[in-house]
Amino acid sequence: MGDLRRRDFLKFAAGALLVPASRSSGAGSPYDPNAGPEPTDLDQYDFILPRVHVDEVAFRGRGKGPDIWKVRPGGDANLLRELARGIRCRVKPVPAAVDWDPQYGHEGQFNAVVTFDEPERLRQYPFLFMTGENQYELTASQKTNLQDYLTAGGFILMDDCVVGSGGDFFYTTCYRLLEELFGSGSVRTIPREHEVFHNIFDLGDTGLPTLQYIRLRGPTGLSPTHGQNHGARGLFLGERLAVFLSSGDLHCGWCDSHGITWGPDGYRKTIQMGINIITYALTH
Repeated sequence: MGDLRRRDFLKFAAGALLVPASRSSGAGSPYDPNAGPEPTDLDQYDFILPRVHVDEVAFRGRGKGPDIWKVRPGGDANLLRELARGIRCRVKPVPAAVDWDPQYGHEGQFNAVVTFDEPERLRQYPFLFMTGENQYELTASQKTNLQDYLTAGGFILMDDCVVGSGGDFFYTTCYRLLEELFGSGSVRTIPREHEVFHNIFDLGDTGLPTLQYIRLRGPTGLSPTHGQNHGARGLFLGERLAVFLSSGDLHCGWCDSHGITWGPDGYRKTIQMGINIITYALTH
């Protein structure tokens, strides 16, 4: 089992690689032990970045809609391009997405879109990405599928995206959900000594990059930033980090390849953090 790639392990756990004991490969049997499923994206690319589709709770009293699960596919595109360049792997491109445009992607534009209603499909992917601005709710069966996915070896990056509300609703929903499923205290601070900050790029001095919008409040000063900086937290299952929970809006940093909003350093560090997280997830 140690020689299997992480993706293959998850397929194995889902039963995709199991052959019923009643089958025989003897003469006259229709079973071909060398036959495999039709090629898919999982065979063509070394890494695929699926988005998790969750239904956010309506936010009242705002003129602007929330940044929902499918916001800014250009951030995904930039991260995948930099990942391929940095560690020389084949990634699935995100078409027609450049930095901040479009604001919302469509399902066919992302590498893949999954929900927590699809346990078999979830296990095709060792890494999932969730982002959003608002609270969301899961059904009892969705919670069970999420718990099973993580327990079986899956990994999720949950990144809070806060632009217009001044709250950290997505982050707190993720935090409470994980504590509900895995017990109080299961979500802990990720220390800067942890290898996720050092495996490819050394971010130990700064830890998790945090990007929060600041609105001008006239010539005399600035208003408070949107959202809150909780630092890097994670769900640990034994020694394995299974969820990286960020309140700092890494995804917005990925969107800013020209450094217009966060500066070149903001883009560089958020991309490096994303590559570190992916590398950790695929090797543990």
